[in-house]
Amino acid sequence: MKPVHLLRLLWWLGGLALVLGWARTPLLNLIPAPRELPRFDGATGLPWISGGFEIGNRYPEEGVGLLPPGMENATSWVGTDEWQGRAQSAWFKASRRLIHVGIKGYPQHPGCDVWAEFRDAAGGVTRIRCGLTNPREQWNVWEITRPANAVAVRIVGEDRSSANAGWIAFSHPFRAWPGAVTAGYQWAQLITTTALALVLLWGPGLRWTPRRTPLELRLVAWLGLGPMLLVTVGGVVWLLGGIMAPGKLGLVLVAISWLAIGWRGGLQAVANAVTRTEGRLLAAAALVVLAVVAKSAYSVGPQGELFRGTISRNMEMADRIDSRFSFYVVQAVAHHWAPHSPTTEKFFHPWTFFSRGPLAGLVTAPIVMATHGQPPTMLPEDRWSPFDRTGFAAYRVTMIALSSSVILALFFMLVPIVGDRWAAIAGGLLALTPFGVHELMFTWPKWAATAWLVASFALAHARRPLTAGLAVGVGFLFHPLVLLWVPWVALWASGRGERRIGPFILTGARYGVGVGACVLPWMALGAWTPHLPGAVLAGQSGFFTYWARADWQLPTWASWWQTRWMNFSNTFIPLHVYLSDASFNHHRLGSAHEASGRLVKFSQVWWNSLPFGLGLGVWTLSLVSLWRAGRPLLVFTALYVTAPALVLTAYWGMDPLGMMRECGHPLFVTIIALLIVTAARHGGRLQAMLEHRAWPWLQLPETWLMLWLTALLNPAPWAVEHDQLDGLGLVINALALGGAAWVVSLGRAQPLAPEASASLPPNRISSLP
Repeated sequence: MKPVHLLRLLWWLGGLALVLGWARTPLLNLIPAPRELPRFDGATGLPWISGGFEIGNRYPEEGVGLLPPGMENATSWVGTDEWQGRAQSAWFKASRRLIHVGIKGYPQHPGCDVWAEFRDAAGGVTRIRCGLTNPREQWNVWEITRPANAVAVRIVGEDRSSANAGWIAFSHPFRAWPGAVTAGYQWAQLITTTALALVLLWGPGLRWTPRRTPLELRLVAWLGLGPMLLVTVGGVVWLLGGIMAPGKLGLVLVAISWLAIGWRGGLQAVANAVTRTEGRLLAAAALVVLAVVAKSAYSVGPQGELFRGTISRNMEMADRIDSRFSFYVVQAVAHHWAPHSPTTEKFFHPWTFFSRGPLAGLVTAPIVMATHGQPPTMLPEDRWSPFDRTGFAAYRVTMIALSSSVILALFFMLVPIVGDRWAAIAGGLLALTPFGVHELMFTWPKWAATAWLVASFALAHARRPLTAGLAVGVGFLFHPLVLLWVPWVALWASGRGERRIGPFILTGARYGVGVGACVLPWMALGAWTPHLPGAVLAGQSGFFTYWARADWQLPTWASWWQTRWMNFSNTFIPLHVYLSDASFNHHRLGSAHEASGRLVKFSQVWWNSLPFGLGLGVWTLSLVSLWRAGRPLLVFTALYVTAPALVLTAYWGMDPLGMMRECGHPLFVTIIALLIVTAARHGGRLQAMLEHRAWPWLQLPETWLMLWLTALLNPAPWAVEHDQLDGLGLVINALALGGAAWVVSLGRAQPLAPEASASLPPNRISSLP
């Protein structure tokens, strides 16, 4: 398929997302309402159930869940868990392929059971046991496939337990359209919204940036034009929300932006704006985004998953709520709340709106509004579905697409240094690493901030210190972690100028002015804006305490050094977080809900440690590259590996389980960059291995295990709802990851493209000191 045809497909899918969002309620309302099955004997006025269960439900409701309104039901919870008994429904006609029954409570609890009995015309009975995961206090729907020749069905429930959670409930059997219909519509919204996010985030930068623009400025334009267009739209929706309906205004403005990208040859212009290598890497990044989106729609996560069963589930068992912080900004935009209002601030407590940058939330808000998301006024904890009405799924998809920008940022940064083929290898390595994929899935803006830090380095390397400082400032407004890297980029910017003290200081000052132009006003707002008395971490104050804290406590010298040593070991030594008793038994290496097993704790090596985050193969090669870099890359290694690692170790003592997930993202990218530069400079076996087309495929097993190990082997999954298309999610994820590996393997051992080589300096590798 030609690039322009692929772009046109994405563009049309993005437009379809707008239609599906606003047509969802009218179209799904066309589905006939569920109806209770008629009795097989045709009798009327008789009870539908016999036995000891109580009709109706006295158990305190948290909501009806998936049970259709008005559906009759019966329960063994009669004011206590101790009651025991049995109940069975009458026989009902079974003329449809699918029979539906509402289930609540704990049918998998020892002593509790629910089953369906199907009777054929000859009187033979087939029993089918309910296999639903315990729905607990909200109704789920059990879809039963009718056996061939069955003419009647009845439901039987048995409660032989007096223990806690020893109760069950079931509804009158009913007929309804398959749940796959609603799930399929939501999946259509999921895929089309992914396309819309990619078009709006990538399209403007590619559409309106001339191909001959210097690479560092192309990087800034590609990173900035799309997101800043969405930030502008989000700001307009926020400001005018008291005058115009935010949803309709967002739809109009996003639709105009979508049309502008594709109008009158726009897609052809985008196709012409990229080289073949750039196009391949864009395709690989889009496939990785699709793979992560498919995984995020899978109904089951790891044991003890945070916010499990809700729309804001974060696919991890850790206690990090950061994955939904940016959604609070979306809620403020949707409801026209001021950033410093008590209503807004309560969501960020004990931080404030100004503790983190607002850009990620403002980027996602227009897409949430345009796809008819209706953010709640409470915490986003509605029951989970693949694409919810509140807009959290649209937010998650956009955050995933936004985070993928780091892949292209690394590519554009390295092209002037090693050429586009090696830069593409670097982008492909990053795209398929376990940590790289994980941080797309865990929807926080750390990759987006890192992408701007990479752009800052590219600008500093191109001797544009003021613009480089501004780029870091933009990254700060995504996430403050970039400030830890300001000294190293500033030194690089100064070193790239004249080697005299005056110009050296002046260059550093220009860089500092650029940084301060974005950072200082935001910090001032955070410090001076009134906030609630309980916001003890208002503004940036909480982040400055990390230097002095040890495991969230005021330290002694001994505890300060102990936490730093644990962090260093858990980050750089393979399996230390799993094999060390102090780390393995740490109270934060486990679920906030329940005790975590060894498998779930083992999965944290992909999130906390550098060796497993890179993948053991890439990590081994990175050690070789550090050894082989030697004196020619000594300055780069010292500034971007050794010194930052020491500073990060000293800074981060709050949670001593490893620094990768905390603020190690730029270090992760730096190590991949150093590996590529070393391979391109020295050649040999290192070069041959990285150039081999098999290498991307060798990365996939570890990344696939990171994504699926704890989900597929979850011994105690939360209630599974909207799971009809889980298999589709698994297949799409596998195909998309395989497609990404195939794309990045193309052209791996080919000579440098003429259009790229013409734009490179003659001695590009030696442009690094």
